[in-house]
Amino acid sequence: MDGCRFPDKPLVLLVDDEPNNLRILSDTLRFDFELAVATSGARALQFIENDSIPDLILLDVMMPGMDGYEVCGTLKKDPKFRHIPVIFVTAATDSESEEKGFRMGAVDYIHKPFDRSVVMARIRSHLSVHGMMDRLSNTASKLDASIATEVQTGQNGADGPLFTPQGMLLDAVFSQSMEGITVTDAAGTIKAVNPAFTRITGYKAEEVVNRNQAELRTTMKRAELSTEIWMRIQKTGYWQGELINLRKGGETYPELRTIRAVSDSEGRISHYVSVFSDISTNKQNQSTIDFLTWYDSLTSLPNRMLFLQRLEATVQLCAEGEAVAAAIIVDIDRFKAINESLGLEAGDLVLTEVSNRLSRGMTNNETVARIAGDKFAILLAPRRCDGQQKANRALALSTRIQEQLCEPMKIADQTLKLSVTQGVTLIPGTLPESAQDVLRNAEMAHAKAKREKIGDIVFFNERMGHEAMEQFRLSQALKQAIPRQELIVCLQSQHDINGQVVGAEALLRWQHPELGMVSPAAFIPLAESEGSISELDRWVLDQVLMIIKNHQKQLGSLRLAINISASHFARGDFISHIISSLRKHRIGGHHLTLELTESLMIQEITAVVSKLHALEGLGIEVSIDDFGTGYSSLSYLQKLPIQELKIDRSFTQAINGDRSGRSIVSMIHNMAAELGLRTVVEGVETAEQLQYLRHYPNTVIQGYYFSKPMPAEQWLAESFMPGNNRAPGLQA
Repeated sequence: MDGCRFPDKPLVLLVDDEPNNLRILSDTLRFDFELAVATSGARALQFIENDSIPDLILLDVMMPGMDGYEVCGTLKKDPKFRHIPVIFVTAATDSESEEKGFRMGAVDYIHKPFDRSVVMARIRSHLSVHGMMDRLSNTASKLDASIATEVQTGQNGADGPLFTPQGMLLDAVFSQSMEGITVTDAAGTIKAVNPAFTRITGYKAEEVVNRNQAELRTTMKRAELSTEIWMRIQKTGYWQGELINLRKGGETYPELRTIRAVSDSEGRISHYVSVFSDISTNKQNQSTIDFLTWYDSLTSLPNRMLFLQRLEATVQLCAEGEAVAAAIIVDIDRFKAINESLGLEAGDLVLTEVSNRLSRGMTNNETVARIAGDKFAILLAPRRCDGQQKANRALALSTRIQEQLCEPMKIADQTLKLSVTQGVTLIPGTLPESAQDVLRNAEMAHAKAKREKIGDIVFFNERMGHEAMEQFRLSQALKQAIPRQELIVCLQSQHDINGQVVGAEALLRWQHPELGMVSPAAFIPLAESEGSISELDRWVLDQVLMIIKNHQKQLGSLRLAINISASHFARGDFISHIISSLRKHRIGGHHLTLELTESLMIQEITAVVSKLHALEGLGIEVSIDDFGTGYSSLSYLQKLPIQELKIDRSFTQAINGDRSGRSIVSMIHNMAAELGLRTVVEGVETAEQLQYLRHYPNTVIQGYYFSKPMPAEQWLAESFMPGNNRAPGLQA
C-alpha cells in the first residue's frame, strides 16, 4: 500500500512481544483508535513499509532481536517515516534510558505497569499536537498552491503581481480555517490575515495589513517576526516550530507555526504564508498528564514511579559512599471496612488525612509517597551513621508514625482511630540491590507484620529475602507446569458411613522434575497471589470433564468435586466457560460438584446467586468448602442455591479433643439438615472420629482413614474393578 488511508479513527501501532502487555493496551485503546499489532521490531518495520503508516507508535523498548531503540532509529533515518511520533513503553524508570530514547527521536515514555488513564491521555495529547502540526503544513501547502495560481493568472501592477485580501477570502481555506494565517509579499509586508489571526492574537486586520515585518517587529514584539527566523526562511524557504508569543493585550501563549515561501512561475519568491495555532489547551493538558504521571491525584503525593526514581538515586548514593538510609511501607489496617461501612468518599478523606499527617512528620529531605490503595511509602534521606544508628533512626520514625496516625480523626461525622502496620528495610543491605529490590524487601517485611501481628513494625532480614527468591523461582516454574505436563489430577474417595464410595474430590498435584512433589499448600496460595489460579482451575475442570466423558456409565450416580477459587468464580466469563467446557466434552453437569469457599460472599450477593442458579440449571451441584472458617452466616445459607456443606478438617480434628469440638460438628450437621443440605466431613483419619460420626448416618466421609488421594487413572482402575464395591485403598 502507499500509506494513504482515511480511517474513522487514528491508527496506533502496538509493538510488543509480551501478550499480556498487548492485551492491556488493546483493551484500553480499542474503542478510540484503530489498532495494529506487531510482536517484533522487524514485523513493525515491515507493517509500516508495506501496509499502512500509523498515526502513532507505542514501542516496547526491550524486545528480542531488534529492540525498540533500533526500530526508532531506523524510522527516524527514513524521510518517509521520521514524522511518525514514537512513544516508548518500558519498565525502566531511570533518567539515562529516557534521555537515550528522547535523543533517538521519541516524543514520550509510558511506564509499566500501565496506568490506563495516563496511557490514553498521553496518546491523545501527542496525536493532537502531531495532527495540529500536520494540519498547519496542510493548510500552508493549500495556500501555497492557491497563492501561486493567483499570482500566475492574476493582473500585474507596478510593484509586481497583485494580491488582495478580497482575493484570498475567496479561498475557503483562508476564511474558514481554525488556524491563524498571515500572508506577506516577498519584502515582508503583510498583505492579508484571516479572522482566526485576529481571534488568536487580538490584532485586527487594519492594524497589521500593509505594514512591513521590520516595522512591526518593534511594536508587536511577536516571536515569528524575529530576525533569526526570517533569515532562516529566506535561506531555506521554510520554517516550522513552537514559539511563545504575545497577544495584543500582553498575555503570552504557546503556538505551533509553519512558514513557507511561495514562488512564481519563474521561481522567484513572491509571497510568504505563515500558519499558526494556539496550543495553550494542549500545554495545560500536558501539564496535567505530567502531574498524573509522577503524582497521586487524590493526595498529591509522589506516586510509585516517582518514589522508585528517588529510591534508585538513594540506593546508588548509599552504595558509592558511607551514607545509609531506609525505606518504610505504611499500610492502614482494615481499610476495606472503612470503605464498606462509611463509603468510598469517606475512605478518600481518610487517605487524604493520613497523607497530611505523614507529610507533616517529615523533613524536607524525606519522601512520602502513595504507592497503592491504602499503602504509603517513606524514604529516609541518606545520612552518615553506623548500622545500629540507621536502624534506630528508622525505628524512631516508624514509632512516631504509629503515634501520629493512631490519633483519632473526624471523618463523615464519625471519630475513627486507625492502626497501621509497617515494614522497614535498611539501605544499603548486605547484598547489591536495585530500587525494586529495596521496595520489595520493605513490602515483604510489611506482609510478615500483617500476617503475624496487625499494627506492628517489622524489619526485613536476609532470611526473608531468601524465602522471597525461592517463591519467585517457584512462581516462574509454576507458569511452565501446564505446558510441561507436570500437573497431575488425583482423586480422593468420598464415602458413606459404611465405606461405600459415593463420590470423589479432584485434587491438584504438581510433580516438578527437580523439586519433586510440590505441596499444594505451597503452590496454590502462590497461584492465587500471582493471579494464575483461574488457569489451574480450568485445567483441572477440563481433566475432570474428560474423565466423566470417558467413564459416564461406570460412574453411575457418583459425582466428582472440583475446587473453584473465589477469584475464578468472580470472573465475568465464569458461567460461559463452564457451559463451553460441557459442550466441548458433550456431557451434562450431573456428575459434577463445584466446591466454593465462603470467601465468595465478599462478592455482590445478587451476582453470586445468579451464577449459582445458572450452575443449578446445568445440573451442577455446589458445595461450600471449609465451612465455619470464613463468613458463616445463616442469612446467606438461606439465599444460596447450594446442595452441600463441607466441614473443615480443623473441626474434624477437634472431635478427638474436648466436647466443644464435637459440638461444633454436631451443630453444623444439624443446621445443614434443617436447611436440606448434605454434609461432608473431611480430614477423617481415626476410628474414633468415624465412630462419633456414625451418629449422623447421612454424613459423607472423606479422609485418610478410608483412602488417600491417588492419580486419577489408578483411582478409576481400582474403583471399577469387577467385584469391587468399596473404596480404593480402603483401610477399614
